[in-house]
Amino acid sequence: MPGRGSSTTVDLDEAVGALAPRVLRYATARLGDRGLAEEVSQECLTALVRRFRNGGPPESPEAFVFAIARRRVGRALWRRRFWVPLEQAFGARDSHPSPEALVMARAEGSRVRAALARLSGRDREALLMVALGELTMADAAAALGLSVSAVKMRVHRARARLAALLEDGHDRDAAT
Repeated sequence: MPGRGSSTTVDLDEAVGALAPRVLRYATARLGDRGLAEEVSQECLTALVRRFRNGGPPESPEAFVFAIARRRVGRALWRRRFWVPLEQAFGARDSHPSPEALVMARAEGSRVRAALARLSGRDREALLMVALGELTMADAAAALGLSVSAVKMRVHRARARLAALLEDGHDRDAAT
């Protein structure tokens, strides 16, 4: 039996190692906050470890982790929308980062996030899972509860619209 346990451990280690950077990129893109994204990613990977230990490996570790990530990111966004304004109103949060850091490090990121925000939520979700989460179309479909063809269509539509939005924004920036 030691062979089986070590095989599961190796499979678990491989799954966590492969998924950790992908789910972190996805969560960071959705949340715009690396620290919060790390917390969400850790929670998702912990759920995967629990699943491996208690019920065996899921059929698709990628779909399992990204389905959890999607829900946890949604909860984090909701909490942030509710609590951050209250914290700022009562001075509980220092919101004065370095101006140089904001301008230099986040200019392009802001432009891309703004363009992503203009996509429909469903298209944005599919695009982020495939592009940043590096999920296959089948795994993204399982995580989103859609057919593979529906995910392919959403990703194609999202890429085309994002490219057009970024090009339009670039043309507008060049004109000013």
